[in-house]
Parts: sequence; C-alpha cells; structure tokens
Amino acid sequence: MTDHESAEQPEAAPTDSGIGSELSSTVAKLGAGEKLAVLGAAGLLAVWLVFDLLIDEYSTGDMMFVLALVVVVAAYKHHTGGSEGWSIDYRTLVIVGGALLGILGGYYLIEEVRGDIFDADAATVIGALAFYVASITSGIGSWQMSRGSSS
Repeated sequence: MTDHESAEQPEAAPTDSGIGSELSSTVAKLGAGEKLAVLGAAGLLAVWLVFDLLIDEYSTGDMMFVLALVVVVAAYKHHTGGSEGWSIDYRTLVIVGGALLGILGGYYLIEEVRGDIFDADAATVIGALAFYVASITSGIGSWQMSRGSSS
C-alpha cells in the first residue's frame, strides 16, 4: 500500500467508554423540552459549583440546588434504565421540578432587580445572570414538556 492509498482510507474513530460518552448519549435521548428542562437544571448546578461553592460570590440557595439535582439525577436514571418502580412518573417529576426552578428563578430575578443586584461586583452579577438564565430555561423546558405529547 502506498502513502496515497492509506491517506484515502479513513481511520477508525477512537471510542470513549467513560462517563463523558455515557452522559452525551443520555443527553442525545432527551426530547426538546426535556433537554431544556434538564440542561437548565444542570446549568444551575454549574452555577452553584462555581459561584457558590468555589468562589463564594453568589448563592443559589439550598432549595434551588436540591430541585436542580433531583431533575438532573431523575433524567439520568430514567434514560439509563434505572427508573422502574418509581412512585412518581418521570415526566411529572421533571415538569414540576423544572417549573418550580423557572418560577423561583423569575421570582428571584424580580426581587434582586428591586434590591439592586446589578450594583454588586462583577462576579456576583455574572453568577446572578447565569442563575437566572439556567433556572428560567429549565422552566421554559418544563412548560414545553407539559404541552408536548410524550418524551
């Protein structure tokens, strides 16, 4: 075989067998509204990790953290086959959890705008904006799920 012939044949792509490929395959299984609800909740967990836990500039609150964690873990368990025997339907869990995240995120946005959150330091403002976007995105996704027929 010449160098020219070997260059024409594509090489086999490396396969990932780690948690990253498992998570990406789980995300690929999500419906459109479900994806917004779950990724919004995951974004809220990222805001908690960076702005609350690591740099201690903006607190998301315990209730928002727990709701986001419930939505993300429920989606992961459901799409990897671990949701048999749950007492609450998966769709109901994600719709209610995402809706609560969206409603509370909107409420906190209004309260913090009234309290001049945007006069704070840059890290606090960035954390707050990321929090609002993530929580309201989750709420929009749950609203889309509630209007859809199935996931």
